[in-house]
Amino acid sequence: MTVIAAAIKNGQVSIAADTQSSLGPLTVRADYKKNASKLLEVNGNVIGMAGWVATSQIIEHLIRTKPDLFKLNNRWEIFETLLTLQKKLKRHYFLETSEDSDQPVESNQLDGLIINSHGIFSFASYREVGEYKQFWALGSGRRLALGAMHALYHTEASAVEIAEAGVRAAAEFDDGCSLPLSSVSLKLKQKANKHK
Repeated sequence: MTVIAAAIKNGQVSIAADTQSSLGPLTVRADYKKNASKLLEVNGNVIGMAGWVATSQIIEHLIRTKPDLFKLNNRWEIFETLLTLQKKLKRHYFLETSEDSDQPVESNQLDGLIINSHGIFSFASYREVGEYKQFWALGSGRRLALGAMHALYHTEASAVEIAEAGVRAAAEFDDGCSLPLSSVSLKLKQKANKHK
């Protein structure tokens, strides 16, 4: 239960997340939790984690102890990083990989958004990696966030304003999300012009 939203606009890429944790029917707001941020920084990337607190903590531990594992500049680097992490998740962190009998491959129990100077990327539990041109969101508040970001994208709003609006909409209407939010913005790399 969460919402993480990211947007690209005018040379900036931004990510925002709510700060609520859920333990079954119990919700824990940021007022009560010292480590409420869902945004993790590593090697010039910001990762927004959704899903189990246990798997988010594992990724946070790996970032602190083995940051060189995180190569996240494009879809294929992210995919290869997820493959590398899978071995560590199972061997050193005792990851339970089964979800249901119909799953196509072994799960890594990870869902998140990444922003960096190359753009916005999502990853999911079967190591699917997507890349987005304008904005994207995930978590239980995803639909609300996407609607808010879509409504703002073609206005004067900046990337951070768009991402934060997505989180605010989800926090207003989804009981799995609440404020305050946290956000980070980065500058996008200029792409070389191939047709000179």
